[in-house]
Amino acid sequence: MKLPVYAATAFTAAISLALTFVPASGLGYYNGGVQIDVTESGGYYVLTDPLRPGISCAINGTAPARVPVGSTIGNGRRHDTVTACVDVLYGVQRMWDMLRDWLGRNGINGSGRGAPARIGTRSPVPGTTVDFPGSDSFPTQLDLVGHQYGHMVYQTTPGGTGAGNENGGINEGSADIFGTLTEWYTNSQVDLPDYLIGERSDLIGGAPLRHTYNPGLDGHPNCYSAQIPNTEVHAASGPMRHWFYLLAEGSAPGGGKPSSPICAGGPPSVTGIGLVKAGRVFMLSLLRKTSAWRYVHVRTASVMSAIDLYGPADPACVTVKAAWDAVSVPAQTGEPACTPPPAR
Repeated sequence: MKLPVYAATAFTAAISLALTFVPASGLGYYNGGVQIDVTESGGYYVLTDPLRPGISCAINGTAPARVPVGSTIGNGRRHDTVTACVDVLYGVQRMWDMLRDWLGRNGINGSGRGAPARIGTRSPVPGTTVDFPGSDSFPTQLDLVGHQYGHMVYQTTPGGTGAGNENGGINEGSADIFGTLTEWYTNSQVDLPDYLIGERSDLIGGAPLRHTYNPGLDGHPNCYSAQIPNTEVHAASGPMRHWFYLLAEGSAPGGGKPSSPICAGGPPSVTGIGLVKAGRVFMLSLLRKTSAWRYVHVRTASVMSAIDLYGPADPACVTVKAAWDAVSVPAQTGEPACTPPPAR
């Protein structure tokens, strides 16, 4: 039934009074004491983000979790599901802001929306929910939240998720890149930024799940080969994350950052262009994605993106190519050329 104008106005006003948008204090297991954006309604904090449409956190089901107003959300304990929601909301809110501030993307899906998270659920609805399964502990540290929501960025760029293990490896590597960018953007003193994935995880005895700078440490390929299409997807992500580290930091960055190996036939060394600049090249490359993407297509897309963003004479153009050479992904016919910088 359609309400009369005066009644509809009163109804809208009542809803506005009932819902208040607030930053609330939370206590995460991985992030410690943090501020998260939640909704206040009827004496409860509802774990729905008022500023980032589509972002919320539920426990097992679909209704966002609620806690009494005035209390700290979560207790900081490993097994607590509300605590896991604190870590997820903190992580995805930082990721959302990173996408906006560093990469120029509007929300997780590029159109100003995200997706709800569910704690303890093992059956995600593709493109609809982001699940963090578990019972003893939950994979909700910064880089893994960025990784999980990074899959949603990947599937909402052109071409979707595609098919096949090579495309799956590119998907997994891309998610690791988003996790890394989220961790560095947050720059938390509780979870110092690095180029490890899941280094605080309890899943494999506290060891990192993956090394971005040297996938060989995980038993994964550093270099592209004809075996990649038949390799399990997390292992097949090795050349993708290895390329990104070389692009961002180079093969011997110093300053406490680890050196990164170069595959046979690659350049003697690679000089990085910086994390944010590398992230922008990577993000624009995803906007050129097709469902049939393979590593050679990522190479071509990233060269074009570097030129579009910075011009053919910028070091980014040469470094994108050098980083791909360093992980054994060859140039393709028609690949755009870089031009020498102007003489001084």
